[in-house]
Amino acid sequence: MEQRLEEVLKGREGNYIVPFFWQHGESEETLRDYMEKIEMSGIRAVCVESRPHPDYVGPGWWRDMDVILEEAAARNMRVWVLDDSHFPTGYCNGEIAAHPEYGKVFLDHYTIDVMGPDREASFLIRLQQGEELVGVVAVKRRDTPEDKESPVDITSRVKDGMVYWPVPEGYWRVVVLKTVREGGNCRKDYCNLLDRDAVAFFLETVYEPHWQHYKEKFGNVFAGFFSDEPEFGNTFGEYPNTGIGQPTMVLPWCRELAERCAGAWDGEENICLTALWSDLEGYTERARYGYMSMATELYGRNFCMQVGEWCKAHGVEYIGHVVEDNGNHARTGYGTGHFFKALWGQHMSGIDVVLQQIRPGYDDRDFYHIGGKNTYDGRFFHYGLGKLGSSLAHLDEKKLGRTICEVYGAYGWAEGLKLMKWIADHMLVRGVNWFVPHAFTPASFPDPDCPPHFYARGKNPQYPWFRDLMGYMNRMCHLLNGGGSVIQTAVLYTAEMSWMGDCVPFEEVGKWLMRSQIDFDVVPVWLLGESVFAEDGSRFHVGDASYAVLIVPDCAFIPEEMEEWLERAAQVGFPVLFAGERPRVARTGRPGRGGMEAKARNSGTVNIVEKDKLPETSGVFCAGSRETLFSFLEETGIREILTAAPEPWLRCHQYRQPKGTFYLFFNEHPTEQVATWVWVKGLGKSACWYDGWDNCLYQAEQNDRGRIYLRLSPYETKVLYVGNEEERVDISAAARLWGNCLNSPESVANGKCLKLDEGWQVSLKPYDGEGFGSSVKWKSLKNVTGQGQTPEFSGTIRYGITFDWDPEKDGESAVLDCGEVYETLEARLNGAVQAVRVAPPYTLMLRGLRKGENALELLVTNTLVHAMRDDLSVTMPVEASGLMGSVWIKGLPQASFSSSFQHRCDAFTF
Repeated sequence: MEQRLEEVLKGREGNYIVPFFWQHGESEETLRDYMEKIEMSGIRAVCVESRPHPDYVGPGWWRDMDVILEEAAARNMRVWVLDDSHFPTGYCNGEIAAHPEYGKVFLDHYTIDVMGPDREASFLIRLQQGEELVGVVAVKRRDTPEDKESPVDITSRVKDGMVYWPVPEGYWRVVVLKTVREGGNCRKDYCNLLDRDAVAFFLETVYEPHWQHYKEKFGNVFAGFFSDEPEFGNTFGEYPNTGIGQPTMVLPWCRELAERCAGAWDGEENICLTALWSDLEGYTERARYGYMSMATELYGRNFCMQVGEWCKAHGVEYIGHVVEDNGNHARTGYGTGHFFKALWGQHMSGIDVVLQQIRPGYDDRDFYHIGGKNTYDGRFFHYGLGKLGSSLAHLDEKKLGRTICEVYGAYGWAEGLKLMKWIADHMLVRGVNWFVPHAFTPASFPDPDCPPHFYARGKNPQYPWFRDLMGYMNRMCHLLNGGGSVIQTAVLYTAEMSWMGDCVPFEEVGKWLMRSQIDFDVVPVWLLGESVFAEDGSRFHVGDASYAVLIVPDCAFIPEEMEEWLERAAQVGFPVLFAGERPRVARTGRPGRGGMEAKARNSGTVNIVEKDKLPETSGVFCAGSRETLFSFLEETGIREILTAAPEPWLRCHQYRQPKGTFYLFFNEHPTEQVATWVWVKGLGKSACWYDGWDNCLYQAEQNDRGRIYLRLSPYETKVLYVGNEEERVDISAAARLWGNCLNSPESVANGKCLKLDEGWQVSLKPYDGEGFGSSVKWKSLKNVTGQGQTPEFSGTIRYGITFDWDPEKDGESAVLDCGEVYETLEARLNGAVQAVRVAPPYTLMLRGLRKGENALELLVTNTLVHAMRDDLSVTMPVEASGLMGSVWIKGLPQASFSSSFQHRCDAFTF
């Protein structure tokens, strides 16, 4: 058996959960109690969230950190630390106001209209304190659409705060380029993350004090630092369009960037900078591509790489994430311009899902986010975000295949364990294998700051079962670490293309692929240049990954280094599919090419922009035809999983370990079942299913053609385990019966069948109560918080009923099907806990049935939204509470189930 599978079956999985643990300056007793509660949740690490603390990197901070580190050491836990006192990272613990030389600098401009001829014209140059003149450019405006805008650099005509320039005939605009410190709608008093010296000051202010206090713990109890959404910060607001070229937006700047621009554009730098805001033929594509390439490289090298190198030198790791939302991963403002460059220096790849950004069923449409006035792009969050994270982990060897995702924060109390499991599965099947749950807060209840909170001073009624979810996630992550994802298809990352012109975002192609069970990685242009082709041209290798095909989304331009790579690919016969028409090639001059290895490699000045269409030999041009694209993938054997009929909601991911391969299958649809025969390339007879929730194995049903039957309820994930060819997996009779029951195309012959609709004894325990109230006999099951019932009830509903059973005639074991449940279910039979379910299917085995009367007890717990009614939950539907339909007990008259079946591997022979 594969070692990691054996470890999870025996309860020996590692820890891959690092929840935020918020700090407000609570008492020592409270901190110790919370560390205990976190450990009781099956979690063996925390990320100390400093944002609310009143004395970050002060005596109060060190007092609290001493307690947390002491508790962590005693509990064999590890501690990460958020690396600033305020959100986002870059505030530098408030020190920038006293050290403005390290603050953000922006490139700005203003425009003067003038009509010529005017031989004696002059113009005022007005600079505020701290601003510097960069240059002045005059641009002749078009009189007709066919005219060209002709730019002239007139910086040399600036004297004594005036521009003296004889204006030629025609209409002109004079563009004054300058640096500013505040730039209107931008982050004030934040560190300039493009400036190496400013970032060094940031390290001196935040990181060095932690080293001085805890150097002996670095690398053991003290695991590392977490950066939370550092950004360019040149503009912010309600998801503004921060793509390069916005006329009113200032741009990130520093002296090194100015030097790079001068070197790349030799004598034309001011004209190229003007083209950042203007459409200047012959300049705009080159200027915008060049500026963004250089700015993103400086961010990556001077901030992320410098911090990562500091951490490596001090024996700890550096993790975190940037803002990826709605295309910001490729833009300025909240973003950092280029996802891969921005995180290259970290030791794990990182993303986050907060504020209701991912919602079941909203995969291909915009949907309203918090506040209900603006929208999220469902395509990006469902088909782009997770794959950005896991792709970087595959491409950068130092990340060891690890992708960490911050999850659950600020969804509101409407989010319970049911949605949390769905989000976890959504990420797992996209290759995410570490998690930062958001959050444990020791503040007094209720803390209005970004609920839900997992413990909430004991007031979260679902906390007792949070441990079950964490155990499931740790087991699944254990299987998905230490090996490698098996991905054949690469999709070109479209950041560079979006800087130059129109393009279809990569997630649109990702949607086509994922809906057809084709996994993919996203690969940026600058990493293609460092890739190596196999001798036979069948694959290209980069980092820890290799691919059999590259798909280029539809775009207007590609940069010239992409053209060079395509020429190499054509020479060796490597397949490239263009999901659109042939793009043009922008002669960009390639400033900042290769950008992440601590040296700048500029290729000189290119003073022209040729826009050549790629030759037909560059690849297969699909012109937007998905049929052409998929036919190619099937004919070449790249497509490795096929279903009997289209299953657009079925997601899959293949992960290989030394002695076996795991295939994750997840039904992402919130209400509809998946039931289909699946063909898996190379599937042998050693295949079996692993149930990560119940931590057990059972048989996989195969037909005579080698197809495997897959049935998934909404919200359900199953893992197909395929051992090496020499491995023989014998499933016990009990496991075979359970597998047939769960996953067979034919219905299993059952024994006695009971429908439990009437006669339930029901009692309620409110979230803030000490115990259950008196029980009442219900004639039928109903929504406890429905209209006319108890709509403000949050807590646990206890259902009790008795039934007669004869194991010899009715079945030694039985399936309990609770139907529709909202939302956390614990089932007990004759006082013994049978299983916990937090999401569909609410089906489980009943063991220990006895002759005569049996007592069934079901505990169903809803979320705090009914009692709290918080602002965040306003934009989420409020679900029902309790058992909503018929409950069935279906007897299985065949061999009984051993008690070891559900949680141990003793019942299986390998």
